[in-house]
Amino acid sequence: MDLKAAVDTAIKLQGTLKDEAFFSEIKEFAAITNTRFTDAADQALHRLHTTKPSEDTVKQLIKGIPSSLSYRKHDGQLPVQSAVLRAHSVKYLPILAKEGIKHNVGGDGMRGGLLVISPNTACLNYNTLEVLANIRNSTNPTLNDTDTANLDAMKVLRNDGLLVKKDINDHRLLLCSCKPAAKKRFEYLADWDPDCLMTGTNRQDLPNMHCVIKNIDIASFTLYLRASLKHHAQHVGLLFQNDNDGNTAFERAIQKHGKEKTFKAIRECIPSNTTLPILHHVIRYAPESFNDFSIRYPSTIHLRDNNGRSFTQALLTAGTKTIENDGFFFLRLTDDEIAEIDPVTKQYPFLTAATASNGDLSTTLFLLSKNPSLLERYREQVTQDRLQEQGETRTLKRKRDD
Repeated sequence: MDLKAAVDTAIKLQGTLKDEAFFSEIKEFAAITNTRFTDAADQALHRLHTTKPSEDTVKQLIKGIPSSLSYRKHDGQLPVQSAVLRAHSVKYLPILAKEGIKHNVGGDGMRGGLLVISPNTACLNYNTLEVLANIRNSTNPTLNDTDTANLDAMKVLRNDGLLVKKDINDHRLLLCSCKPAAKKRFEYLADWDPDCLMTGTNRQDLPNMHCVIKNIDIASFTLYLRASLKHHAQHVGLLFQNDNDGNTAFERAIQKHGKEKTFKAIRECIPSNTTLPILHHVIRYAPESFNDFSIRYPSTIHLRDNNGRSFTQALLTAGTKTIENDGFFFLRLTDDEIAEIDPVTKQYPFLTAATASNGDLSTTLFLLSKNPSLLERYREQVTQDRLQEQGETRTLKRKRDD
């Protein structure tokens, strides 16, 4: 029997065949068939990784049976959540999400299921976007097929407006993807929102760099540091970023991984011939580790930082050196170094020593004794600055009066 022909016949007989039992059985048959069709479509959307239909075919299936988008498997997963779990089906994620929005899959504001928490315990209570950023090839983590496929899906979601920049911080996508198996996704997200590397928040109320060190492995720390160096070189890749207790990321890494592993990771990201003035930062934020850094980055002592400061000026500004605790340092200062004005404070070294937190008088007098004429130069400069300031004030007053 041809099913289509039988259905056409039943339709044509309506109004002419006065047989209520016949039509009652037809309606019952139609209801059962509709349920079977829906069930089949529901399950088909969970098997996309094996059937691999064209995207147009998936759209056609959803258009005919839209309720299939909300069908949950025995473990509670929606089709959009099943799709994200495998490299062969993640490409359908944008279609399922876009169509899911039309049919309110997952509820209001759930973006077609992208923001629905996964019921799969292996997904760590992540929503679909977080799983997309985090998941790796479960059988062979070293393969990057999942990373590539998920990155492609991310790009489509972004292009469709289903993944927005704000999601990177709101859904901890940098932390979710910070591991070698998700390297492409992590770097893509870091390039998209480099500020989140520094300012991102998380449930532990720690800077993201600290959170990575605390909760993940040394490889993830290396990955995060490398990305941070790319986007925040002026902060040495957030290596000395403080947490709320004043501890630096470097200190946390030493405590978690030990000195040898931590410096190995740092050297992978910052070669010995770096042009980063790393010792300037060390003397300010981790002076107790100066020797460890200086033997690994000796040439950086000759560099100037982004403000134009020499290492000597950075050391004086840090306020840790005095004539009493390191007389040799001051004895070997050259005449040029003693007479050079700090590009930030606009002060001579003797003034820097005088205004440092410890304000050591002996050090100030020693530096001044090496070149007493600097005091007169300073007085002249102060006088000149005051006259210039007064002139500018008078000019502004005349302009207002006019």
